[in-house]
Amino acid sequence: MQFLDRLNQATDNKYSFLRVSNLNLDIGTNSLSVVCLLPPDITDKEFSEEDKLKVEEFCRQEIPEQFSLKIVFIKNKLNKEALLKQVLTFMSNKHKTLAGQYDAGMTDIDIEDKKIIINLYMTSAVIDYCERSGLKENLAKYIYSQNCTDKVIVKLNVSKQVDSEELLTDRENVKYVDMGEVDIIGSYHYYIGKDILKKPRYIEKYKKEMDGVCVCGTVRELKSFNITDKNSPDKKLKKVLYKFIIDDTTGTMDCLYFARPRKSKNHESDKPYVTCLDGLKDGDDVVVFGNYRKSDYSGKNELMVVKLAACKINYQGLEDRRESIKKANKIKVFQKPQPYKEEIKDNLFDILGHCDYIMQNKFIVFDLETTGTSISNDEIIEIGAVKLVEGKITEYYNTLVDPDRHIPDEASNVNHIYDDDVKNAPYIEDVFPFFMQYCKGYILIAHNGSGFDFRFLERYCNKYGIPFENELIDSLTEARKILKKQRSHSLASLCNYYNIVNKNAHRAYEDAEATAKVFVKLMDELYRKDE
Repeated sequence: MQFLDRLNQATDNKYSFLRVSNLNLDIGTNSLSVVCLLPPDITDKEFSEEDKLKVEEFCRQEIPEQFSLKIVFIKNKLNKEALLKQVLTFMSNKHKTLAGQYDAGMTDIDIEDKKIIINLYMTSAVIDYCERSGLKENLAKYIYSQNCTDKVIVKLNVSKQVDSEELLTDRENVKYVDMGEVDIIGSYHYYIGKDILKKPRYIEKYKKEMDGVCVCGTVRELKSFNITDKNSPDKKLKKVLYKFIIDDTTGTMDCLYFARPRKSKNHESDKPYVTCLDGLKDGDDVVVFGNYRKSDYSGKNELMVVKLAACKINYQGLEDRRESIKKANKIKVFQKPQPYKEEIKDNLFDILGHCDYIMQNKFIVFDLETTGTSISNDEIIEIGAVKLVEGKITEYYNTLVDPDRHIPDEASNVNHIYDDDVKNAPYIEDVFPFFMQYCKGYILIAHNGSGFDFRFLERYCNKYGIPFENELIDSLTEARKILKKQRSHSLASLCNYYNIVNKNAHRAYEDAEATAKVFVKLMDELYRKDE
């Protein structure tokens, strides 16, 4: 288009009807070949040999003298088959996510004189995304640039019933990407430790050694072994080793725990000693937190238990969700913002209200998980955000993102996001325009945003030509100013300082939620000091 713009400017738009279907510059052979399209009804008088020479002369001025030039003029006969190929090419190059669930049968093309009308038939869930991402306008510009036409109109329509079964099977019923988390019914009953705050994830997600693993499943093959003190004359019982397997239907995991025995009381047991796991038996559902490491004895990975609680696993919900994802057949699934609900106990700030700054402004607090720490080379794999209005979280948005590349083990070890997790997630070029539109008019907040998250947003805004005009606040910078006596200003330290529970650290949505709560506390503290 830049070439044609310069040509039209130099010739007072005399050749505005021209289009360039192919422009190939070969540095190796110092040659440029150009294919120019002409309207099918143009006459030799309207575009003569002299006109061709003028266009060729202009082209020669645009390239170095040592380059050879080959220019061909072809009449552009508009036909539906060629236009359909152009639509498919556009989808494949510009909207990879839609290309995965888009088919030629979902397009109707009409040609009226020199006007092209393209009807795209999408599911209602996807139409909303298409409207927000500017797909109609961008496709119209692309088709216009490839054809000699006066106007291109793109329309979005709800999917045609005749094709819905074949092309759109169950897409509207798939509401989420599988985050690999297991639902627990009711409360935990703790055997070992307390306060398991992480959400248990599928056992199949853990394939390598890792600390801080949280899984759940049904106990099988429970065994106990007495370990005696060899140096004791009476071989006093030192510890009891419990070995068992947990199975959550996605995989199994070997678990170990060394329990300290204590003397039993009359009402507890007929045995001379008891341990914290005496009540555990095969068939019990448990949630386990611990460190997944390779055993020096067995040579395979085993979970060294740190915390363990009895629970009730929603296996039916797990089966239904996995079946839904299986039905999706690798279709890219778009997440929508959801209302935020949380049981909140009254505290002093809730009773008195928050500071004017918090009450009078609207914020979006967000966090990014990525394939690494390089701003220029790594990719976003998860976006989590919450809307903060009048000091309350009103809405949240959370989506995984397919980086179209392998997620390094170093990143997965931190955020527990793996290649399989993102295979149903949309690509960044489809998510990012929607997210920036979602953030329009809000103050953006991120913890260490200046050093990381804001820089990623800036990079993608530059890449996709999206204005980046939001006011930015780095909660880490604010914390350093306000809590000067604090030794650490990490998100974990601030959560501990303000007694805020981060349910699943190093996942985007949970970190965004925790950051929002920390930010409100910081601002309340700052502005109340000034009063």
